[in-house]
This record gives sequence, structure tokens and C-alpha cells, in this order.
Amino acid sequence: MKYSNVEWTIGQLMDLINCNRINLRPPYQRNFIWSSKDQKLLIESLHKGYPLPNFFILKNKDNTYEMVDGQQRAITIHKFINNEFADLHKKYYREYAANSFINYRLNVVLLEDFKNGIESKEEFFYLVNKRGVQLNPSEVNHAYYYDTDFMKLVNKMSEYQSLIDLDIFTDKTALRMNDRSLIEELAAYLFRGITDKRNAVENLFEEKIEEGVANYEYSHFCKIIDRIKEFQTIKPINQTRYKQRNDFYTLFCFIDTHIEDVIETQVEQFKVLAFISDNGLITPSNDEYELFKEYAINCVSQSNSKRARERRLLFFEDLLANISNNPTEVQLQLIEFANNELGKKLSLKKCDRYLLVNIEA
Repeated sequence: MKYSNVEWTIGQLMDLINCNRINLRPPYQRNFIWSSKDQKLLIESLHKGYPLPNFFILKNKDNTYEMVDGQQRAITIHKFINNEFADLHKKYYREYAANSFINYRLNVVLLEDFKNGIESKEEFFYLVNKRGVQLNPSEVNHAYYYDTDFMKLVNKMSEYQSLIDLDIFTDKTALRMNDRSLIEELAAYLFRGITDKRNAVENLFEEKIEEGVANYEYSHFCKIIDRIKEFQTIKPINQTRYKQRNDFYTLFCFIDTHIEDVIETQVEQFKVLAFISDNGLITPSNDEYELFKEYAINCVSQSNSKRARERRLLFFEDLLANISNNPTEVQLQLIEFANNELGKKLSLKKCDRYLLVNIEA
């Protein structure tokens, strides 16, 4: 890799952007995440003539460019010049003198001749982004493992429409790719079963995954998500505690374990889960109903450990998939809670091969 230190004016950078000669969003980059406050503070720095950190820009052989580091700043400046937001003084760019700060000089590290193609660019992006707004693990993975088989599968899963329709991710979560983090872990579960967080994920990024295997796991992922989507008619997932990543992970594992059960049975099981969520039974401070307290603790304390994940799944099994003729302890605690706290007498019913709490009694 060769590099040189040069100066560009803001006007030069804007010309490249407007002529589509610089790619501000190469695949190894993260999404635009700056808050409105961050953007306005940057513009205030320009007004005051303060120096900005270096921009790292790759010059390609065809005389086009890629923004390796400085994406957030470049996009913010471009948005302000296009009058997309007002500054701290509540003024738009058009309200200032013509070509205001267009001649502001930027320090640019111009990069050339990466020897190993996109892999080296990803590595460089990873290193220079160790400063500033810290990349979270999903953003690092997206940059560093962009072209791997596992990342391609995760990207495909994250775009599955039924998953999107569940609407379990906030805008902020999606911006920082934390939605992708959950999908990575669900995909890792399909390949490896329940594991400690990240261990299986990191290993899978390094592995070659045959196309047939990837297609099978994608199809199975979609089947599980489609099952969960069926529950929307009972209560939207995003209005329950099961939209939270640890609960959703457990629900996903449970549905996978019982994927051969008929949908009517799983709808009845979800009614029990929705009842529990609506009544706030799962909480770490619930000393009266120990098994629900334990589940809650396993959602917040070392929640991504293999043990906590297995304990949460066991809770679901005892609550929803009891194949004996006698109620489990967790089912008895649910009945006791409804009677003592809600004045509601619940019964038990047979649902397919399972003994289930009848919350409609």
C-alpha cells in the first residue's frame, strides 16, 4: 500500500460526490449513524475553522475513489450543503454567503495500491476505526468478513420479509447493525446448536459453507420465522417481551425443537407466553415465583452463556411441552400466580400430546 498526505477543499470533495466519482458507502463500511447533534457540531467546527481529523481515501486505478474513513463527516457536510438540515444557529446553508466554507481545506491521506484487493481494505478499515465512534462487533464483522459464505447467508436471512414484518428491531438497532448480530447468532444456532455467544459465530465466519448446506439452513430459518409470524394474530411479537434478543433467541430455539408440531398447537403455546408477558410475571425481583425469576435472571446475567441459554429453553420446555399427565412446577407456579394476583382460576388442558395451562379458562 502506498499513501500520501494531501489537502483537498470541501469544494473538491463535494464535486467528487456530486459526480459519483467517490463511493461513500463501500461494502466494508458501516451505516450512517451520526445523530442530529453530532452533525450540527461538525458544521459548527467548520464555521469556526477548527481542523477536522484526517480523511482516508482510496484512489482506484480508474481514477475513482472510495471513502475508507471519514464517511460520517463527508455525508454530513454534503447533507448540510444540500440544505437537508439546519445548523446550531437554526440556519440552512442557503442562508449563508455563497460558497461559504467551500474553500475549507481538508487533510486527506490518499491511499493507493492495496495488494490483496478488498480484504486489505477491510483490514485497514477495521484498524483505522479503532478510534472515534467504536465499531460494535456486528459492524466489525460486516467489514472484516464481508465476502464470506456465512456473512452472505446472514445478509440473506436478515432480508427475509417475514422477519422484517415481525418489526422487532428499532431504527437505532438496525443502524448499528445489532439486528445482524442477532441473526448471526440464530444462524450459528442452526449450524452448531446452543453455544456461548460469539464462539460459534466467529468460527463460522472462517469456514467454507457449501451452497447446498447454506440453502438448507436458509430454508429452515425461513420455516421457523414463518411459524413465529403466525403468532402475530394472537399478539404482535413487538408488543411482547419476546421481541428482546434473549427471549427471541429462546423462542426461536423452542420452535426449531418442535418444528414438526402442528401450528394449532404452537398457537396455543404462544397464548401462554403472551399471557405471561402481558402480566409481567417474568422479572428478576419476583421472589414469589422462583422459576419465573430464574428465567428473568438468565435473560440479564451472563445471558449469552451456553448455560443461561439452555436454562431458558428448559423453562420453555417445562412450561409449554409437558408430555406427562401431571403439571410441571413452572405450570403450577403460573396457575398460582393467576389465582393469587389476578383472581383468575386457570385449569389444565390436553393440547395434542402436551399438557398445557389453559389461560382462557
